[in-house]
Amino acid sequence: MTNDKASENFSLKQYLQEIIQDKIKIFNSLVQWTDEDRNKFKILVDELETPSANFKESGDKLERVVEFIIRKTFFLEVYKNIRTSTNEIDEVITVSNNGKQAFQELNLSRELIQIPADIFIGECKNYSRPLGVTYVGKFYSLMKAANISFGIIFTTRGLSGSYKNFQDAHGLTTVLKIVEDLRNCNNQFYILTFTKKDYLKMIEGVNFFEIVKAKKLEMQLHADYNLFLSKCEKHELADEIQSILRNVEKH
Repeated sequence: MTNDKASENFSLKQYLQEIIQDKIKIFNSLVQWTDEDRNKFKILVDELETPSANFKESGDKLERVVEFIIRKTFFLEVYKNIRTSTNEIDEVITVSNNGKQAFQELNLSRELIQIPADIFIGECKNYSRPLGVTYVGKFYSLMKAANISFGIIFTTRGLSGSYKNFQDAHGLTTVLKIVEDLRNCNNQFYILTFTKKDYLKMIEGVNFFEIVKAKKLEMQLHADYNLFLSKCEKHELADEIQSILRNVEKH
């Protein structure tokens, strides 16, 4: 191979890499929060620790946290307290029209959001202790009744047990994934859990989809999900895109 040919191939590779990186930068800009967003979210998260008059008020605080998270993903939207023929679902979360159009117009990969289905459900449990297996079982039943393969339990204290073993509620989510993956011959079933630690990471700048990706890897590999987290860096496109989005929202 001549030096000219090698140089030509290198230039092509560099050009293609720049295209890919530009797409990823655009995606990160769309999901990145502003300083104002993080400050508003911190107020909502801090309210989780203030005394509540009753269970409803306590639950409402966490629902406001979740609603803020989903609304700021850009690619998702949330419908709250949906009554079905047999149950009530705290959050039905879907890919938004903005998200669908962005994937098409900006030629972004759908897989960047790390969620395989266009519809998934969420459950809010703002309790002072980790949730036990009963709550995971109920959520699993809710998912099966709705024919949903992806769900997130939003909590403050998480689940009993840990990713290191198959015990208690955390272990049950792993067992249910194994059962469903074998039954359906795929690996797309997940029950993920968010805790206050995750909300604090978002205040620090880690986006929702990065945490989803890390928690999926934790479940598959039985390794601490913090090992898979990376903070999105702010770049030159971020301020411009955020400014455009704010102008669109005003109109």
